Amino acid sequence: MPCEVTVATALRVPRWRIRRTAHAALRALGYDPAAVTVSLAFVGDAAMRSFNRRYRHSRGTTDVLSFPGGDSMLGEIVVSVPQAMQQARRYGHPLANELDLLLVHGLLHLAGYTHGTSVARARMQRLEQRLLTGTSLIHRSTGSA
Repeated sequence: MPCEVTVATALRVPRWRIRRTAHAALRALGYDPAAVTVSLAFVGDAAMRSFNRRYRHSRGTTDVLSFPGGDSMLGEIVVSVPQAMQQARRYGHPLANELDLLLVHGLLHLAGYTHGTSVARARMQRLEQRLLTGTSLIHRSTGSA
């Protein structure tokens, strides 16, 4: 998969692991990783606040945003590294695990899943866990991104 990874923060992001997680999750969702493109951006909170205000008309920062594409461009995922760091500390696992979770969460949105209701949220959490377990990653067992 052409997996474009942009890092707009001084924090180090494990690109090899991000690509591995993306490929495994895409396969599990029924996509051919060689046939679709996903753009991934890892940003700081200032950039994320700007995206959140511009595209969701919401104040403050958030952990992950997804923007659907079309055809072979599945879409774009933007992750706030500072938010991922806070959540990793809160749930007691490494930053890399939280980045995996946020990536999978974003990919589920690009695949059409939402969490606007409690039923949809529970379904998405089950899918996140299934996908993360399928990629042999440890992740938090409660809550969602």
